[in-house]
Amino acid sequence: MRGWKWTMGGILGLLGLSALAFYRLTLYPPTWFDEGSHLHVPKALVRWGVYADYSSEGFRFSGPIFGVGPTVLLPIAGAFHLFGIDLWPARWVMVGYLLLGVSLFSVVARRWVPGIGAAFAGLWFVFARSVDTVTLGRQVLGEVPAMTFLALGLIGWARMARGRKGGALLAGLGFGLALITKNQWGLFLIPALITMALLGRVFYREPSWAGNLAAAGVALGLWGLWQGILWGVWIPDPLRTLGELRQIAGGSVATFPSPRMSATARSLLTVFDGALLPAVFYVLAKALQRSREGYRWGFVGVLAGLNLGWLVVASNGWLRYAYPGLALLSLGLGGMVEDLRKQVPGSALRWGVTGWLALLLLGSAAIIIGRVVRQGDGSAFEMARYLREHIPESARIETWEPEMMVLTDHAYHQPPQALLDAAARFIWLGGPPPSAFYRWDSARPDYVLVGAFGRWVQLYQEVEEGCTRPVAAFGPYRLYAPVECALFPTRERSIQP
Repeated sequence: MRGWKWTMGGILGLLGLSALAFYRLTLYPPTWFDEGSHLHVPKALVRWGVYADYSSEGFRFSGPIFGVGPTVLLPIAGAFHLFGIDLWPARWVMVGYLLLGVSLFSVVARRWVPGIGAAFAGLWFVFARSVDTVTLGRQVLGEVPAMTFLALGLIGWARMARGRKGGALLAGLGFGLALITKNQWGLFLIPALITMALLGRVFYREPSWAGNLAAAGVALGLWGLWQGILWGVWIPDPLRTLGELRQIAGGSVATFPSPRMSATARSLLTVFDGALLPAVFYVLAKALQRSREGYRWGFVGVLAGLNLGWLVVASNGWLRYAYPGLALLSLGLGGMVEDLRKQVPGSALRWGVTGWLALLLLGSAAIIIGRVVRQGDGSAFEMARYLREHIPESARIETWEPEMMVLTDHAYHQPPQALLDAAARFIWLGGPPPSAFYRWDSARPDYVLVGAFGRWVQLYQEVEEGCTRPVAAFGPYRLYAPVECALFPTRERSIQP
């Protein structure tokens, strides 16, 4: 009977989440730079049969093809082939991942936390603003799909820890697919498996300790297989691409030691509305127990600790990079609620902590639902409609709003991928703006399209200052004609398109 209640609750929960996930799907969150650049790859694959980014001068074999893996891009390419190239079929694929990811995370929660605590952990994973699973899962990003596979790996790992056959293989499969989906997750996932092998052998005395090494080997094998296909088949000039990747990553995911270390550490203290430290201490206390339960919590703690540690010491501090660690710490809050319910019945501490966490969860859920219902912006579609109706496709448009390159088929020219490093250093590390390194006029564009991203990084500031009357304007998007404004600067810069 108890299992039946869990099943019915899960079905009703997924139905409710489905309604929330599909409601105003193409409007919230507004499509933007990351999503648009990822969509270039499935569009190029469907249109030209090439697994690459593209611009008016040709294909580009860096950036988006590494930002998100084929586990996301190939299903979207299939959706484009069936339903046409547009935002909504791509986001339908993402909602599928969202629903599957929440389902698998709920299974993980029941493996780690008994009773009501598992349900609380699942709800926190979905509705906590700091985790932001709903928002991330409604757009073409890699976090939620990678978390889906990570949850699959955790289910296999739990089977392995209980001595079940096939557990290490399932764990390796899930973790490997997570690595393929988000390459940088390998920075903490593989070291976590190696660490757990050592701790399992020396500290926990677990017979299954070697399974961690087997899972790591399977995961690395899958990841290596995909890298062989990518570098050996799709990328025509590996040395050039490798150089571009090193430069792109320099201002975001490889900044050791990070100059934002102290600022990032302080910002983490506000995560979960102040409930992060209790979650961390709870997981640590459980992990220090030399038992099978402590062994399970040790893996959660090592995964989360390595992820958050990399965020602080070797990245630009963007909290989106902390998604897997924060998602896993949801288990800690669920475990805390369940332990308080069982071990401290009727006490003021139990009711105080549980009530506090419940209020935080309800408030966060109300904010998340309110954003989906009320916020959003269709300006990209309005600008795309204007371009299709008034601007010939042969006109060359300079822009750093890659989402527009998916919504219309005009001849867009975008800045080089290497300029992303300058943009990241400008936004996060206080460096000079990317306009100091890039000549937008070198492509002699007929139009310049400026949106939220180009304005954020101040790439086309001189265009907006020199052309006070845009040709068209919708929301954050402005379309300018440089010839009419006599804007063709000639000063030399170092990064060429």
